[in-house]
Amino acid sequence: MLPINGPDSVYDFIRRTAERDSGSCRWRTVDYENKPQYDASLFNGVGGIPLFLAAYGRRRGNAEALELAQAALEWCADPERKGPVRGLCIGKAGAAFAAWRTGLQDASPRIAALCERVTSAILQEDPGPFTDMLGGAASNGWYLLTVWQRTAELHLLAGAEHCGDWLLAQMTREGSGCHCLPRPDGGFGAVPYTGFAHGISGVAFFLAALFEASRDERWKQASLELFDTLIADARPAHGGWNWTPLLGTGELSRCQWSHGAAGIGPAFLRAWEMLDEPRLLHAARMAGEATYHYGDHRQNPTICTGLASGGELLLELFRVTGEDAWKLRAREFGEKILTYRAALSEGDAWPTDEPGLFSPDFLFGASGTGYFLLRCESAGEVPSALMGPWRDRAS
Repeated sequence: MLPINGPDSVYDFIRRTAERDSGSCRWRTVDYENKPQYDASLFNGVGGIPLFLAAYGRRRGNAEALELAQAALEWCADPERKGPVRGLCIGKAGAAFAAWRTGLQDASPRIAALCERVTSAILQEDPGPFTDMLGGAASNGWYLLTVWQRTAELHLLAGAEHCGDWLLAQMTREGSGCHCLPRPDGGFGAVPYTGFAHGISGVAFFLAALFEASRDERWKQASLELFDTLIADARPAHGGWNWTPLLGTGELSRCQWSHGAAGIGPAFLRAWEMLDEPRLLHAARMAGEATYHYGDHRQNPTICTGLASGGELLLELFRVTGEDAWKLRAREFGEKILTYRAALSEGDAWPTDEPGLFSPDFLFGASGTGYFLLRCESAGEVPSALMGPWRDRAS
């Protein structure tokens, strides 16, 4: 028996730190420079917190958690909230994505208006200048596919294909394989990235999802070209494979969601489900092997850089393969995560990737950690929050 129930502890922290006001709710989170903020983004703001709250509320039958999820979306949807609209992790698209993923897109007129505003902006504006899954064309295309999966409205699929067409135009094919820059004009560097957040693995994942939706072979071909580039660039590590942040250069330094095998592995795995190419499953296994042995190398529990990131890959390998060894490894990561709980006088608190700082956000904070613990508890029945597939067998 574990000494604490992780999802319940995370929920208690999020509920305790909520700042409620007239039907909406916000949290103070920590920005990329470890400064306190009030922000609507999914990356390190309020926008991703509803993903955990809704999943937790449905698993536990907790109406208060579902109310908090809606209240968080109400705060993000306030028309006076500043910031970019497009971009899954950095724009208002993240909160709209969370609304669709949680089924709360029509919970109120203001939330519905946010979703419509984001969808319209992505459909009407040029897909550039970024390619990536953090905030570029791949992320915006994935948002449209997410909405299309719920509504089956063909103009959304056409919009996602427009993002795909723009991405294909940014591809370079040379000796090092097929790739694209995070920003094709070189404004984010002149060397392609490999990782899921900024790199070609995130683009390849989106193109695989576009093929699954449309059955257009050109998306499959482009996705496989990118994945084959990553396979050729893989570095042996701990009996598996890992990747340097920059394609074809540098030393192995990270194994996390944003850079390295813990984020690239799930892209291979979901693409195998969508494309049915055996080499993709092999690559995912090799990424999982390396991820497990890297363990707690960043010494934090979060999705973006820590244990929950690697645990998600291990748990997804169990979901896909049914092999208990992956489930046991994911649980090891879950048990290690529990040691990061801080029992403060005012109640439990959960850290970011910076010791001594606590935040409820999704990628750098407690709600993402809690989401993985909830998935671990359910042996993967709760679906991946960011990458699908949709169905939650417990809801």
